[in-house]
Amino acid sequence: MPRILLVDALARGSGARRATLDVVGAGPRLVAGILESRGVRVDLLPLEEVLSDPWILGGYDVLLASGMSSDKPGMSKLARLWAKVGGGPLVAGGPVSTEYGKLLDYGYSLIVYGEGERQLEALAPHISRARLPGPEELMGIKGVAFRSGKMPVFTGHPGFLGRSELNRYKSSVRVVKGYPNYWASRVYVEVVRGCSNFYRPTIRLADGRKCIECGLCREGPLEARLGCPVNIPAGCGYCSVPALYGPARSRDRDLIVEEVKELVRLGVSRIVLSAPDILDYGRDLLVEPKPLTDPRTPPANLDALEDLFEALRNRVPEIESGEVVLGLENIKANLVTEEVAKLLGRYFAGTPVHIGVETGDPMLVDALGRPVRLDEAERAVQLLKKHGLRPYVYFIHGLPGQTLESARKTASYIGRLGRLGVEKVTTYRFRPLPGSAFEGMPPGRPAALDEASRMIVEAARKVNVEAKKRMVGLRIRAVVAGKYKGRALAYPLLHGPVVLLDKPSEDLRGMVVEAEITGVVDDRMVRGKIVRVLGHARGGPTAS
Repeated sequence: MPRILLVDALARGSGARRATLDVVGAGPRLVAGILESRGVRVDLLPLEEVLSDPWILGGYDVLLASGMSSDKPGMSKLARLWAKVGGGPLVAGGPVSTEYGKLLDYGYSLIVYGEGERQLEALAPHISRARLPGPEELMGIKGVAFRSGKMPVFTGHPGFLGRSELNRYKSSVRVVKGYPNYWASRVYVEVVRGCSNFYRPTIRLADGRKCIECGLCREGPLEARLGCPVNIPAGCGYCSVPALYGPARSRDRDLIVEEVKELVRLGVSRIVLSAPDILDYGRDLLVEPKPLTDPRTPPANLDALEDLFEALRNRVPEIESGEVVLGLENIKANLVTEEVAKLLGRYFAGTPVHIGVETGDPMLVDALGRPVRLDEAERAVQLLKKHGLRPYVYFIHGLPGQTLESARKTASYIGRLGRLGVEKVTTYRFRPLPGSAFEGMPPGRPAALDEASRMIVEAARKVNVEAKKRMVGLRIRAVVAGKYKGRALAYPLLHGPVVLLDKPSEDLRGMVVEAEITGVVDDRMVRGKIVRVLGHARGGPTAS
């Protein structure tokens, strides 16, 4: 029977992760689950494992790869290796699918565009026989790209799954073991697909298009917001999620709970509920059958959120006991109220929650298509801190419209958030994503070469170092997953900066320790001393 390998290239860049080393995303496991449901067994490995031992590929007949636009260098390497040691069907998907022309040039046989459930179901019988359909049959599958002769062919946008259709599909749990440190990693479980922000940016785009201020995307009927009179892609200008994955739709509670239960059974100890905005969960139910294309109204569905959180606590006893840590990903600050913060604090106290802010210049907020005002972001930080959560915030430098003055405002605002208790500020350099409104815009210059961007990055670094200094003396639980310069490297169970421990790494990998923070290495890492070893990590390499 043909053997099929799925490679997770997400956030690997040219081949290895330089940050978020302890993350296992939800997308590749879903791909594996769809194929498994059609009787196709898939093995899964992260890209770095394959690049470190390319001869692994020789044992497979079909290669699938998932990545983002920033991962094209690594996906190109993978294609070259496959041509040398494999050579069968080579299929790519994920956010990078918007650049199907380049992937076809790399040697990929077929690209699955956007939401891939329908396409993968149609392709599964062929993949199971280590082949792909011919051009005529492929033309009947919406959402794929391939080469016919020398010409690339794209069969068109596949549309978006309805909520009931989305809930037909289950992610694979088995393949999580393909990640070497899955037992110490943050394993993401999808709870919301798509985003509710269908605003459009007002900045003039690369091709000359500009918002005509018709108000449709901000005040029109929900279903009308899917389109735009001048065809500006929906969402924040730098983001492609609405264009690729559509309006927000919630996965059924029981599907989520069962997936978490099975992951815990396999030894996973850190679960993250993954969503572009966790507070969109259940909001789609309040507007059905219309699409959720308004990021502000209705407010968060507190009943649906509590129902999900309570079910996870009651039906996964390891969460209730604290043996397994449950965390959140992203929220829109404008949906955070006292009641929302209180609810999140009841179930997630001590864990981080991420807020996209992106700019501290109020004039750029609307221009970028963002739904969150700066005063709302500040209020959200204060409320979340009040109820025991740890706010992390995102900013982007080099955005279209950035000036020295906007950078000064952003740097000042970052300092203000730091004083309000933000624990971490993550900055990204703007890169135009295919499928986003800002596609075709020039990328931001590196901060080292741009005075305005340097102000923003330096302000973030200062906040991050000060936040880590405040950690000195704290005791945390962490799982030892690797080494750095001969010392044991550990991930805090509740998430936080990587901890470089005071002991050599030998014999500690796979152990959970209580550590006291003793100092700061840099804005991403702290030092710690082991107070005591608590035992084996669940599913770890030394676990009995």
